[in-house]
Amino acid sequence: MKKILVSTDFSPHALAAFDAAVSLSRRTGASVHLCHVVEVPDSAGMQNSLSRHKTYGSETLVSADERLRNLVKSESYSDTGATCSIDFGIPFKCVCEKAEKESYDLIVTGSRGMGRLETIVFGSTVQKIVSHAHCPVLIIHENTTSFAPSHIVFGTCAPALQVCGEETLRLFASVYNAMVHFVRVSTKTHFETSRQSKALMAALAETIGLQQYTVSCYNDESIEDGLLHFAEDSGAELIFMPTHGRTGLRHLLRKNVAGTVAKRSDIPVLTCRIADG
Repeated sequence: MKKILVSTDFSPHALAAFDAAVSLSRRTGASVHLCHVVEVPDSAGMQNSLSRHKTYGSETLVSADERLRNLVKSESYSDTGATCSIDFGIPFKCVCEKAEKESYDLIVTGSRGMGRLETIVFGSTVQKIVSHAHCPVLIIHENTTSFAPSHIVFGTCAPALQVCGEETLRLFASVYNAMVHFVRVSTKTHFETSRQSKALMAALAETIGLQQYTVSCYNDESIEDGLLHFAEDSGAELIFMPTHGRTGLRHLLRKNVAGTVAKRSDIPVLTCRIADG
């Protein structure tokens, strides 16, 4: 891992995300870039105009720039050499496009809740980043005081041959010396025998080359419930799972399990996009 992009709105969730990115940077040597997006209509001309004059809330652009610079240069983070920037546009688009164009290996963002109706109609920024980003996304919650996961739940909801993020999983397990708990959740509509599930998970663990891992089958009402409940039962500090990156009408018709887990989880969630078949 060489480059980490952190999306911030200066909220407690975002500050916790920056802390997590710094923790990972110190263990891997990856660079960290802190990005704040000022939301403006998706029009190049209007963005150029607003970039010179736009104020938002009680903050001015100058104030936001000062906050970014003070944060990356503060005594707590000065050793990382973190950089920062302000962009203008639709937040999730700016973050995902920046990550892809500038070849970032990981996006780290804070999780902020939205009302049920608002989420159904518009979708949260975090869920949109999860759906659109081509690199792994780490979602951090405000109550994450120190990111150092010693137990990671890997939700193998997708077929073993489709699983994404093998290098990312290997990296997190290695730098944090973590135990990885592979789990496949069976529901009334998505049933799989324990023998079949454990064989697939054991083969995957061997392929990745993990030294510390367990394999488990878990029954629940839904895949989301199963992953969240298993993570709670196992004392996990991170859930890592693939996402199909469904957007638009397909997202409404076939819900994104990873996005739902990220929204409901009280612990950090790491997602990685796989081909949408």
